[in-house]
Amino acid sequence: MNNTILMKSYFLFLAFGFLPIHSTSQTASSITSSEWQQDVAYFKEQLVKRHKNAFHHVTKTEFEKDMEQLYNDVPSLKDYEIIVRLMQITAEVGDGHTGVHLPANFMRYPINMNWFGEDLYVIATAPSYRSVLGTKVSKIGNFTIDEVNKKLASVISQDENKWYTMSTAPVYLMIPEILATLGIVDNYDHAPFVFLDSAGNEVKVDLIPRQASSSNPWIPMTKTPPLFRQNINDPFWFTYLEDINAVYLNFKKYDDLNRNADKLFDFIAEKNASRLIVDLRFNGGGDFKKGRRLLIERIKENKKLNQKGNLFVITGRRTFSAAMVNSIDFKKETEAIIIGEPPGEKPNSYSENDEMKLPNSKLVVSYSTRYYKFLDEDVDAFQPDIKIDPNWKDYKEGRDAVMDWIISQCKK
Repeated sequence: MNNTILMKSYFLFLAFGFLPIHSTSQTASSITSSEWQQDVAYFKEQLVKRHKNAFHHVTKTEFEKDMEQLYNDVPSLKDYEIIVRLMQITAEVGDGHTGVHLPANFMRYPINMNWFGEDLYVIATAPSYRSVLGTKVSKIGNFTIDEVNKKLASVISQDENKWYTMSTAPVYLMIPEILATLGIVDNYDHAPFVFLDSAGNEVKVDLIPRQASSSNPWIPMTKTPPLFRQNINDPFWFTYLEDINAVYLNFKKYDDLNRNADKLFDFIAEKNASRLIVDLRFNGGGDFKKGRRLLIERIKENKKLNQKGNLFVITGRRTFSAAMVNSIDFKKETEAIIIGEPPGEKPNSYSENDEMKLPNSKLVVSYSTRYYKFLDEDVDAFQPDIKIDPNWKDYKEGRDAVMDWIISQCKK
């Protein structure tokens, strides 16, 4: 279940609390309307041909109608409008592994946001927008945030679950090309946002987009982040929590898992740890078979760790693809207690994505090649044993309710 559609700036975004689902791709600088129409025709033919089942959510009639409308509209559209329209069509296909990769030249508003329940808060900003740090987003353009959500739904995979939407929407809300195409803002060059401060007072700010860059400075909401938001650029790291004799593993990527797993189990043996905490909250996927073979099987064989109350697995809205599968594996195959939010993907769905490149624009499109069924019952999400949702109060205070719960259980 390779999930190769993560942004190149993946870890930059993770630092502020959310996971973008679609990756950047380098598109041609300028092509003609005729060349775009060739790309649209290629997209229509090849997506249906390559996807395992392009019509598992959208009907063939609806798909073909939307493709024909886009083809005819191309001469009157800007390049970015064509790309967003293609995003809408892949969103109709419905699965989170099918999507258009965001071009590298798409701009970004200089704030980062995250959902906490029904409220959207600013969790990081560029220095010039420090005044809105920690505020709640109330309006964008002339639309309330509820109205914005309804418009934004058209570019988010429509047959995934609400946790997928919560992880994806804040990313797309930062992209002026998307907001302009959807009619949320009138002017590509700036966007009027309305925020509410802690006293409920309105703060109105025009946000000016800029090129995305990991070198751009950001001011985070919390100066001292909790454990799971530390070492954000490290795809696989662990530490020893002496007070509960536990090793905490933050597992984001499957790369080099063989060597990393060896280091992990050597460390567990060195510390003589009786507990293991596996945090999958920022894991967007990879090869679930590696996770089974290199982590789960070895944990199963460790009688000290594989006991109820000694093994914990943390999931969240950004737990996706292979990480979602392995969280289910932990539930089925070990004594782990699963805790946190449900993963942002349906357990029974289309995945195992591959990619194609449109011939003229060079736009990259991902599509699903297999259908997997990991639970007997068709449900929207794999539910943790202990469900703990992120909340704003904890976030702004730098607390992690999930780890607090685990530590309290270990100290009983």
